[in-house]
Amino acid sequence: MRRPHPAPRAVACSSRLQPTLTVHLPAPGQDGACAVAVWVLQELVLVANVGDAKCILARAPDRPTPPAAGAQPATQSKPKAIVLTKEHTALIERQRIEKAGGTVVNGRLAGRIQISRSFGDAAFKKLGCSAAPDVTAFPLTARDRFMLLGCDGFWGVFGAQEAVDTAAGLLAEGAEPKAVTNRLLNLAVREKKCKDNCSVLLVSFGG
Repeated sequence: MRRPHPAPRAVACSSRLQPTLTVHLPAPGQDGACAVAVWVLQELVLVANVGDAKCILARAPDRPTPPAAGAQPATQSKPKAIVLTKEHTALIERQRIEKAGGTVVNGRLAGRIQISRSFGDAAFKKLGCSAAPDVTAFPLTARDRFMLLGCDGFWGVFGAQEAVDTAAGLLAEGAEPKAVTNRLLNLAVREKKCKDNCSVLLVSFGG
């Protein structure tokens, strides 16, 4: 018997989480959070996100590029950054928000919050703020090296390819995933001067 696709289960989990947070948050009308989650089910990978947290896949090229003059060998097959999540902001989702009866003022939902999907934020749920995730599914390949999951503070100062290049370089030197994320956070906060919440997680596929 063919198993049902797991993506609807991810959406169902999200729908259960929203009312739970509304009950337990100290200020459910004002508190809210974005999220990105990954499920690795044998050879199938699912990525679900709500808000502006992102997941980036590092995938090696199908065929190594011919060496350029003077290029180092390590540069021939560096992984490419692939964005797996959709950003949910009021500007991007204006049409959906207005269809739900909400407004977008100065690039913000109801003139208040920039994101258009989140958990919590109960005061904005009737104004078009949704807790429904976007779900992406793809088959894991031998070329997939790792994924980086991070909040908007991290991605606000790090480009996707820059983060992948930095992480790949550290892994090639033998660094453990935890040491790689610590280094990325130090770069984001101390050198790139991130002033927002800053978090990043590395999921290695051992490639």
